[in-house]
Amino acid sequence: MPLLELKDISFSYKKTEVIKGLSLSVERGEFATLLGESGCGKTTVLRLISGFLNPNQGKILINGEEQNGILPNRRKIGMVFQDYALFPHLTVEQNLFYGLKLKKSFRAERNKNTELVMQTAENLGLTHLLSRFPGELSGGQQQRVALGRSLVLEPELLLMDEPLSSLDTNLRIKVREELKEIQQKLKITTVYVTHDQEEALTLSDRIAVMNGGKIIQYDTPQKIYFEPKDEFTADFAGRANILHENDRKILVRPEWINIIDGLDGDITGTIISSSFFGDRFRYKIRLTDGQKITAYANSLETELPAGRKVSVAYRHQHELMD
Repeated sequence: MPLLELKDISFSYKKTEVIKGLSLSVERGEFATLLGESGCGKTTVLRLISGFLNPNQGKILINGEEQNGILPNRRKIGMVFQDYALFPHLTVEQNLFYGLKLKKSFRAERNKNTELVMQTAENLGLTHLLSRFPGELSGGQQQRVALGRSLVLEPELLLMDEPLSSLDTNLRIKVREELKEIQQKLKITTVYVTHDQEEALTLSDRIAVMNGGKIIQYDTPQKIYFEPKDEFTADFAGRANILHENDRKILVRPEWINIIDGLDGDITGTIISSSFFGDRFRYKIRLTDGQKITAYANSLETELPAGRKVSVAYRHQHELMD
């Protein structure tokens, strides 16, 4: 039985329907990501799961029990927000204790709660930071405190709303790797929201690509990337060349293309431009049939100049649905 099930969920703001007959299941211990552009409804789905919004139609189940109408604080759900929402006047330790102190059983379970906070701090690498205040922490450390504050409540389900979006690129990559390690270690069921394709691909067990309040495809990262159902999913999951061949749409990603200097192949064209990206060259190529493609080549190879005639070969391609 899935830990989380959404069954035919619909939701409207006033008269505007923003979630349209959405269904989703998340297995126990799974990391599922809602991926989509701004306004697609992914954060609304998170708020419906947490109980801050109620669906107009459909059912939300956790462990097989219907959650419709149950208040957020009774759903055994932890949330990590985009801005972390840490209390600046409290130390890391006090922030971790905060949710536990709101429980009626806090005094009776003081020793248990202390052990829980200390164990959580150790799991997240926060033990040496317990006496510091949020303003004395890096962005990555603040993110771990926000995660820890949810984990000490021992939720059955963890919801994360774009928690890495405020971090700079290098720190975001580092924290993303840490987050994956923590989730796999603790095996906590997680629903994660992002508009970042790389985040979704690297973190997730399954990805739900959303558009217009609907799930377009729900599958493993590998299936989403190599076998997307349609052009929207193909384009949103990474850079995509969509080629038109005899009433068919063919996906060829830039790294699936071999570039051969000269006109010895079946598919030929002319390099329009070349850009250096450190680990690769990015080429824009106009094929002889007029279509344009982007292709990558290892930067250790000799750069080919604009105007050079080349042949291309596709190591992989995938036909898209209309």
